[in-house]
Amino acid sequence: MRTSGAIYKKLREVKYRRLVELYRRLLRRAPELCKYNKAYRIQTDNTVREIRLCMLHQPENGGFIPHLLDICQEINHCNQCNAFVSIHTKETVRAAFEQDLANENVKAKRYPEICALEWVLEQSSSLIPPLSWIERVYLFLKSKITIWPLS
Repeated sequence: MRTSGAIYKKLREVKYRRLVELYRRLLRRAPELCKYNKAYRIQTDNTVREIRLCMLHQPENGGFIPHLLDICQEINHCNQCNAFVSIHTKETVRAAFEQDLANENVKAKRYPEICALEWVLEQSSSLIPPLSWIERVYLFLKSKITIWPLS
């Protein structure tokens, strides 16, 4: 059986790996992650299409200025766009991750491996009985006294 220190280290690694995955997914340059990109549905006959528009130079109160509309729905558009502003920051992603970990139901659904490692840590720490006072005194004296070998 692994020690509780090794399990704790593995738990930290898993949490870090999951946070890095969130960073990669939410901080990339994609149309749906741009502050100015909005999705509009266009209905023709029996089909509904979604088109993504850049609303950077549009009025705040709504409406469109047609000659300032840009269609931005492909990733290569975002890679070349100078006006791209992400809707997420590292701080907001980290705060959302910590909030997910604080909620037991969300943590159980999204991060089952973290729940399993926390459960193992809880079980291993509950199985270890606390040291009695005589054992603590013995360990303290053992750490302070050095006995030199006879040669």
